[in-house]
Amino acid sequence: MKQNNQMIIGAAIALCATMVHGADLAGTAPFQFRYDASLSGLPEEVASKVPGAHGGFAVDHQTGEVFFGLKGAGIIWMSNDLKEKKVLPVTEPMILEGNFHNTTILYRGDGKRFLALPDNEKHRVYIISDEGKLSSILHSPMDLNDYYAGGGAFNPTDTEYADGRLYVADGYSAGNYISIADPWSGSWTDEYFGGKATKALEYGLFGTAHGITLEPHTRRLAIADRANSRIQDVDFHGTFLENVNLPKGSLPCDVDFHQGYVLIGCLRGPEGYASAPCYVVDKDGNMLSEVNPKKDFGLELFTHIHNAAWKPVFNEKGQLEKLYALATAWNPGGFAVMEVVR
Repeated sequence: MKQNNQMIIGAAIALCATMVHGADLAGTAPFQFRYDASLSGLPEEVASKVPGAHGGFAVDHQTGEVFFGLKGAGIIWMSNDLKEKKVLPVTEPMILEGNFHNTTILYRGDGKRFLALPDNEKHRVYIISDEGKLSSILHSPMDLNDYYAGGGAFNPTDTEYADGRLYVADGYSAGNYISIADPWSGSWTDEYFGGKATKALEYGLFGTAHGITLEPHTRRLAIADRANSRIQDVDFHGTFLENVNLPKGSLPCDVDFHQGYVLIGCLRGPEGYASAPCYVVDKDGNMLSEVNPKKDFGLELFTHIHNAAWKPVFNEKGQLEKLYALATAWNPGGFAVMEVVR
């Protein structure tokens, strides 16, 4: 993502003036969205748990499968075409005691797939196999710096895996550090970066380091700095690279990438907590489209969006057949699938 420090209240207003709202479409071409009710259901056995959803999606770009940690229920698995969904068994009941605030896919060197699950309520990160077996637990990095050594809270909100290392965003603590761990041994390295920003223009520091995402084919991490309405790019050592400011009042929770296009789910937008947007921006930070599930499709649960992810569906020849945006609501929880109509 490129530097764009003036993004973009004026552009957002202009965008709204040109948005296309048909009977079932919202957004601006080429990113117009249609809500797909047939794909937006979750397994009946977890229906009672959906209102407590406070997590995020992991899309396996090797297989097309989707994983979603749901508080009190476990891991929801979804097929490549999103038509099949089931709850994966978890071998350790303790894993279900807290909240899976997000979900990350990790492939070990031998090709075996694992999931990283940050638990902001129980103050730890679980590494489990895709069969639900516990591999390791990361507790608070007590020896990392004075903040943690002094009893500072560890409330992890997201993780990302790159170069064999797990980057853990502690976005719900006063520290707001990104700490680096070896997920396979369940141990912390002595490396970390970030910290609490006291002013919005302090780059490399965060108001709320809520989400962390590897930008494909780069050595960059995009940090959703929610409290400061911006996305910050840093390298693997935390050196600040670039910044994108979102419309004033927006609270970005996380970002996702697809072929240079960035999807940003927001807890709220410029209109406050009445309803929440998903933005689509390009690699230079220019606003391309906006969809608001509550306002555009009447999805009353979507007052707040906690996470959004691209879900491409490819055919056997590797050609893109469909592109979806997955979104989860918070307080109350909800799940929605929106197809990009081209």
